[in-house]
Amino acid sequence: MLSLALALPQEGKNEVSNIKRRSKGKLLPEWNMPSDPVKAVFWFFHWALKVLVRFFWILILAGVIYESFVNGFVGGAVTLLVGLGVWLGIAVALFLFNIGTNVSRTVADVSRMQQGFTARRPFSQFSEPGINNSKIVEGTVTDLEEERKKRRRE
Repeated sequence: MLSLALALPQEGKNEVSNIKRRSKGKLLPEWNMPSDPVKAVFWFFHWALKVLVRFFWILILAGVIYESFVNGFVGGAVTLLVGLGVWLGIAVALFLFNIGTNVSRTVADVSRMQQGFTARRPFSQFSEPGINNSKIVEGTVTDLEEERKKRRRE
């Protein structure tokens, strides 16, 4: 591996070191729990699913070894099949949870973007040509009163 890293050009060497840096020290997923209690419950469920999918093979291996010792080869094989089935179920649950999270995040981002745009489009085909939209002011009544007070002071 060392000779491969030395034979690569400078860019390739950086890519290899970046890959090592990313995979190093991340035994568990990052713990960034949100402060909102409802979001925290879903975040913890997602984090626990990640940990289970990542480390369930250890439980399967321990179960296969134990069952093989107690019940012979057949017990170990059955435990392996059942364990792989459960692991697949947990992985599918994590996959669906990731899809749901991404869809929810996308919908929230789209709604946040839509709130940033005004409802009235200046170049719409239905706008009346005689109306000047440049003096339309958005705001609340208190904002307008504060503006009036500022003008009176000037």
